[in-house]
Parts: sequence; structure tokens; C-alpha cells
Amino acid sequence: MSMKYKLYTLVGGAVGTNCYILTGEDGGAIVFDIPDGCGGKIADFCAKHQIVPLAVFLTHGHFDHCGGVAEFLRHFGVKVYGNANDAPLAAVAAANRYGVKAENCEITDFVGDGQTVNVGGFSVEVLFTPGHTKGSVCYFIEDMMFSGDTLFHGDIGRTDFPESDSLAMEISLKKLSAIEKNYFVYPGHEESTTLDAEKRENPYLK
Repeated sequence: MSMKYKLYTLVGGAVGTNCYILTGEDGGAIVFDIPDGCGGKIADFCAKHQIVPLAVFLTHGHFDHCGGVAEFLRHFGVKVYGNANDAPLAAVAAANRYGVKAENCEITDFVGDGQTVNVGGFSVEVLFTPGHTKGSVCYFIEDMMFSGDTLFHGDIGRTDFPESDSLAMEISLKKLSAIEKNYFVYPGHEESTTLDAEKRENPYLK
């Protein structure tokens, strides 16, 4: 990771979701995914560390990745980026199938495949990787990849939900396998890894 960035990982919500806060040299930051029930905690963390959030980026619309956004926005009024295909899913996060307490989330700005989003000093590249959900995306910043629930260390996201598509997931994983550059991979759950390691060892990328 570039010395000009600092990455914080906060884990929370009903199923232990990773929220990533990436800060730049000027204290500005972008936040990737805000789990259910964690919006206030993440806002408090930013305030305590004098971090100024500039935007929220959602990897997908499941409640455990967006269910805390509304609470966070009551502290920091920023844009929420995500794919349009998952806007309906995020909008009903409170009605999730597990009955977990979460708030509905509105994606304010849509991102698409191959798009580069410039926020403050950050340049965020978008790769459309549907499968786990219809609107799953991965985000790339320099040598970092935020993979949401598309790719985990040694595993991939579930494709047995009504909003999932196993064929689309296969195509998305082929996209990831074809990437030549190595990245530090920061997934939606559990520990980080690298793309090269996953290409060598993850059975789903072979």
C-alpha cells in the first residue's frame, strides 16, 4: 500500500462484516461498506481520529454491508456510491430475511463497469462483478482491491440467494483470474489476502 494512504478495518454487524476506512494525506477518507448497527460507531471512530469522510462506497446492497449507512449519514452527509442493480436491495435493508435490525439505504450515485470515480484525492476504479448479488462490484485504488462478497481468502460469496446468479459469478471470477497485476485484497468478511495468492490457492479462481 502506498505510504500516502492509511487503512483502518472495523468489523461489526450481525455477521462480522468488514468496514474499511481509507485515509489520504490530508485526512480525507472514503469508507467501504457500513454494516448494520455500526453507523454511529464508525462515525465516532472518524471523529476521534480526525478523519473527514468524503464518500461511502458500497460493494453490494446486502443489509450487512449497507444497513448502517443511514445512521452514518446523520453524522456525515456524503454521497453513497454503488451499482444501480443493487439499489432496490439496499433500499429494503431493514426488511432483510434474517430479521436483523438495519436501516434502509439509498444509493445516491451509481457506478458501472470500467468507471473511475474521483473523490477528493482518491481515484477509484470500478469492476462490475455480479454473482453474489446482481449489482456486486469490486473497487481498485492503486494496489488495493476491495472485493466485497465476490472474493474471500480461499472462498467466494454465496450464490444461493434469490438475488444471486451462479453463472454470473463464474464470469466475474474469470474476470478476476485474468487480472495480471497483483493486489492486496480486502474482502467483505474475514482476513485480507492477495490476488496472486488467491489465483494460486483458491479453487474457485482456477
